[in-house]
Amino acid sequence: MDTTQIIILAAGKGTRMGGDIPKALTQLGHQSMLEHVLDTVESMNPKHKPIVVVGYMQELVKDHIGARAVYAPQHEQKGTGHAVSCALPFMTPQIERVVVLYADQPFVSSDTLTSLVGQKKASETSLAIATAIINDDKLFSDQFAGFGRIVRDKENHIKSIVESKDASLEQKEIREVNPAYFCCDVPWVTTALASLKNNNSQGEYYLTDLVNIAFQESHYIDSIQIDEREALGANSPDQLRVLESYL
Repeated sequence: MDTTQIIILAAGKGTRMGGDIPKALTQLGHQSMLEHVLDTVESMNPKHKPIVVVGYMQELVKDHIGARAVYAPQHEQKGTGHAVSCALPFMTPQIERVVVLYADQPFVSSDTLTSLVGQKKASETSLAIATAIINDDKLFSDQFAGFGRIVRDKENHIKSIVESKDASLEQKEIREVNPAYFCCDVPWVTTALASLKNNNSQGEYYLTDLVNIAFQESHYIDSIQIDEREALGANSPDQLRVLESYL
């Protein structure tokens, strides 16, 4: 992991959680969701501190986490692609690849991070991603209906990721979802992020559009499959209760 930088997106307000704190600081068990992610990252003894992208009430996040991270401010919430762009200037020059994680997805494991980076190193691709197949109907409707869907071509290669808000009825039935854990080469991701467009229903720059860019450039998109538990996130009190049941 010496030449890999972890980026954790933690800038959101979390309006649907019902409180007035950054969503990253929502308590899950005895600590915040962000602390769960940091514990996992630190268990791998990385050479470089993770970069945490902060926005809403960022001073509160900094006070809570302290010296465990480097902080990259996202002054306007323009989407996940924009958030990663805000983090890039804070990397050290020798970094070759980045892994993107999320403060509101606290169950990602060190095994998954190791596997994702290993898959990226072993391939000639510009990026590797993690996907999860959700077989349980209730879990799918309650927790994953809002996730992007993995669209594959006839050869079973990943062709694109369609955000739920932009998906057709047929695409909404796809059970392979995108937890949005990405590992990318730095030169490629820097150029690709600069070319992102925000012509979608949210008017945001989606990190997931990197997959479409890679496909258009005829890059093979490598992937690993992870357990549904590791893909779980919390955007509401009901979803948080599901996470609590997995503790």
